[in-house]
Amino acid sequence: MSVDLHGVIDLTGAIPFDNIEDAKVVIENFCCNNIAVIVTNKVTNIAHGTHHHDSYEFVIPYAKLPSAVIDDKVYDRRSNSLFAVNPMQEHGVSINIKGFTLCGIHIGKSLIQEISEEMYGSGNIVFSNDSNVLNHDISMLIRLFLEELRFKQTGYEFMTNNLSLLIAGNLIRQLRHNLPPRPHNVPKGTKENIKKAIDYMNENYASGVSCTELAQLIKMDQYSFIRSFKAQTSKTPYEYLIDLKIEKAKKMLQSCKYSITEISLMCGFSSHSHFTSTFKKKTGISPTEYRINP
Repeated sequence: MSVDLHGVIDLTGAIPFDNIEDAKVVIENFCCNNIAVIVTNKVTNIAHGTHHHDSYEFVIPYAKLPSAVIDDKVYDRRSNSLFAVNPMQEHGVSINIKGFTLCGIHIGKSLIQEISEEMYGSGNIVFSNDSNVLNHDISMLIRLFLEELRFKQTGYEFMTNNLSLLIAGNLIRQLRHNLPPRPHNVPKGTKENIKKAIDYMNENYASGVSCTELAQLIKMDQYSFIRSFKAQTSKTPYEYLIDLKIEKAKKMLQSCKYSITEISLMCGFSSHSHFTSTFKKKTGISPTEYRINP
């Protein structure tokens, strides 16, 4: 059993176990550069209350945890689930718990941010506190990481350093967070759904298409739809729809078949004045000026 409390506390801050004095009995822990994994057992007592630290923490309870607290909200966590805690986010348990087994993976903020920057183009990542099903790949990587540090065979430093990157990268990939995926990371099915939404906008731009309507059309929640849409088009659905209406209006203005009032209604604007102000904001000139000098 390995116990390096100084190395662990550098990442975790004060450990909320009320019998930590006998650390070799209470926990097994493994440290490697920017990652520390703590595994508790049936003699571990977790004290109620909250704490915070400057690392990201990913928690796997091996038994039902009905009293997890994050930012003053109490959560019921299932056995063998996975959830994230962000740096400086208050978390803990609402009652004293005796004999509880869990795995806590603490990863340095700089490492998560560097990998996030590489994968998503931004290091400003904030994870949702949702409960997730423990992914098989993540479970296997953690097990390999622990085995390398338990047995310390030749080359274990190289292995653990690379496993740290794989663990962090898979956690970022699997858990919900605030960063939109890059276009090349969007699954094919999502790309097809966004195309379906765009086709629908092209057919119904004059009838007041809403984000809720589009999200329901492709069976996505509204937040995920907006995020995926912007990742593929660099625009929100609203921005895309307005630009689409302006392009349709330009063609009608060039044809000289319709009055500006008729064009405003045909393109789905609420009034002549709304159309004129939006057109000028987008093009720099009024519809009348565009018709004279397109």
